[in-house]
Amino acid sequence: METTLARRPSPKRIRRLPAVAGALSLTLLAASLFAGPRASVAMPEFAQATGLQCSACHTMVPLLNSYGRYVQRTGYAAIERSQLATTFPIWVSESVNYDSTAGPAAGMPLYDGGNLALHAIGYAAPDITYHYQQWLWAGSGPGFVDTLWVADNHLFTPDAHLFVGKILSVAPSPYSQTFDIDGPMASSTVVGEHNWAATYGNRWGTRLNFVHNGLDLEAGYTLSSDDLNGITDFNPGERTFEWKAAFAKGNSPLEVGAFGSQGTIPVSTGIDQYSSVAGYVQLDPAASGRPGLLMIYQGERDSNPGTSPAGTPYALTTSRGFSAELFEPVLHGHVVFGLRHDFNDAGITGGTTNGNAINMGFTIPGTNWLHGYVEANMGGNSALVGGSGGPQWKGMLWLTIPVVAKTR
Repeated sequence: METTLARRPSPKRIRRLPAVAGALSLTLLAASLFAGPRASVAMPEFAQATGLQCSACHTMVPLLNSYGRYVQRTGYAAIERSQLATTFPIWVSESVNYDSTAGPAAGMPLYDGGNLALHAIGYAAPDITYHYQQWLWAGSGPGFVDTLWVADNHLFTPDAHLFVGKILSVAPSPYSQTFDIDGPMASSTVVGEHNWAATYGNRWGTRLNFVHNGLDLEAGYTLSSDDLNGITDFNPGERTFEWKAAFAKGNSPLEVGAFGSQGTIPVSTGIDQYSSVAGYVQLDPAASGRPGLLMIYQGERDSNPGTSPAGTPYALTTSRGFSAELFEPVLHGHVVFGLRHDFNDAGITGGTTNGNAINMGFTIPGTNWLHGYVEANMGGNSALVGGSGGPQWKGMLWLTIPVVAKTR
C-alpha cells in the first residue's frame, strides 16, 4: 500500500476549466480527464485475499485509514501468509492524466496516457514480505524501478520490521498515499539548491519499524534515488537519517506523532548539512459526519544551501512548511472531497508561498479497480489568493487490476 498522487515519477523519484463550471466541472472532468503517475498503489491482491472491500484499509484509495496504515507499517505482515498465498502476486496499473499547466509551451502534453506499471507483493518466506513496482512507461517516457524492498517481519520480535531496498521515506502515511494529486506540501520547501521534496522520495536504503500496540517507532537511512544502478551506489549525492515516533493504533482513528531528518547533500558551495523536525496529526473521518483531518508543521535548517541567483553564497538559513486538510466522504464513501492549505517559508533563500487546493476522489460506479481524482489548485496567480488567474486543474483516471482474478 504505497502510493502517491503527489508527484510525477522521474528517475530520481517517484507526484483549466472556467471557474463558472463549479462543482459540476469537477465531476465531468474526472470522468474524462486524467495528473502525474503514482508511485505505488492500493493492492487488489489484499482485497482478493481477505474478501474485504477497499474501505477496510482506505478512506478513499489510496488514502489509508488507521487499519490500512497499520498494514503498511508492518510490511504487510498484518495480512496472513495463507491468505495472500491464495492470490496471484502480480498486478498492473495504468493512469491517464490531465494537467492544465502543461501543453506545448511547457513541453508536456495536456493529456498523458503513458503511465503503465507492473507490481508484485506478497510473502517470499514465512516472515519475509516484499513489494516491487516497475514503471514500464512513466510520463510517456522510459520506465524505472519505483519500489523494491524486502522486509523481515520477525527481527528479534514480531513487533520489529526491517526493510531493505528502495523504500519509502520515514514520514506520515499521506506522504506516500493520498487521494490528493499534489499531496501535502509541508515538506516540499525549496531552500537554495536543496529541494526538501526530493528528500522524502523513494530511495535505496533501510528502515526499521517497531510497532507494538499503539506505539510506532521508525528509523531509516537512505542514499540514492536512482534506478537499479542505485543498489550499488554507496557514495550518492544525498545521505539522510530519518526518524518517526507516533501514537498510532490500528483500531483508532487518531494518529499523532513527530518525525524528522538529518542529512547531507552536495551543493555548488560544498556540502549542505540539513535537519528537520516536524509534528503531525491525522484523524480519520467518522460515520457521524465528522470530517477527517491532516495537519503537518515542519521546521528545517540548512547550513549551506548553495549560491543565490546573484552568485553570492547563502549563509545558514531556517525554513518551515505547513499543511492542513479537511476531507469528508459522501455517497457512502464512494466520493471524498478535501480542502487543503499549504504554506512554505524558504527563509533567506526565497520568499513565502501560500496555496489552496480543492480535491475530489471517487470510485467509478460498477467497477472494482477504477478510480478518479480531480484537483483545483488555487495557488500562484489564482484569483482566490489575490492573483488575476483562475484555478489550475489536474485530473487522473487510474486503473489497478490483478493479472489473475481470484476464483471463489
